[in-house]
Amino acid sequence: MKEIELTTKDAVSYLKENVKIHDKIAIAYDRVFAEGEVLNVDFSEYFGKPGFRLMVSLDESNIGSTVEIDVYEFEEDIIEFTHWPKDGEEVEVTVI
Repeated sequence: MKEIELTTKDAVSYLKENVKIHDKIAIAYDRVFAEGEVLNVDFSEYFGKPGFRLMVSLDESNIGSTVEIDVYEFEEDIIEFTHWPKDGEEVEVTVI
């Protein structure tokens, strides 16, 4: 497992550049923890601004089967995440 510390901006860049559909992710932001398979990565424009949303199928969830995370909306609240690429090494990121 690779462990890295990134600033908020670098963590968002990591997510944009490295997280792909069917990868697994566990992300802690604000008071939320979401873990599961990435179903979609959306970079569409929303209300005239660039967007970045991750659709995650939650593992063993009691609150619902999927969650959409607006990464730009919560970027300042990201605490840490673990990324399990479908074809690659596990990466644990701590946001500093």
